[in-house]
Amino acid sequence: MMIKVAAVAVIGAAVSVVLRHIKPEYCIGVAIACFVIIMMMIKDDIAAVIDTMLLSANEMGIDSVYVTLIIKIIGVAYLTQFASSICEDAGEKAIAMKVEFAGRISIILMSAPLMFAVINLISGILP
Repeated sequence: MMIKVAAVAVIGAAVSVVLRHIKPEYCIGVAIACFVIIMMMIKDDIAAVIDTMLLSANEMGIDSVYVTLIIKIIGVAYLTQFASSICEDAGEKAIAMKVEFAGRISIILMSAPLMFAVINLISGILP
């Protein structure tokens, strides 16, 4: 599978290099199209990993809400990085920085229930 992903990436990069001299504004579209194609190629593998994580968490007695939350946080991190990279490629460093900031804030807000669960766990252990 990685060979196919690498092939899509190399073809996308080659198309982007050619378009950069003709129509530079299309390079962003090429990057987004490559991302979508690659994500479609690996979606089944991602789903299998998520299912395995949820199954393992259930077997260990971990609430699946926390595992789902961690998976969502990881997704936000990757999406933030992708959006920031696209903005930087378009020459919009200031927008990229704001996207990264918003991503960090979202992750902090999403992780609040996990932080409170850890604090409750620690306070229950301490006398």
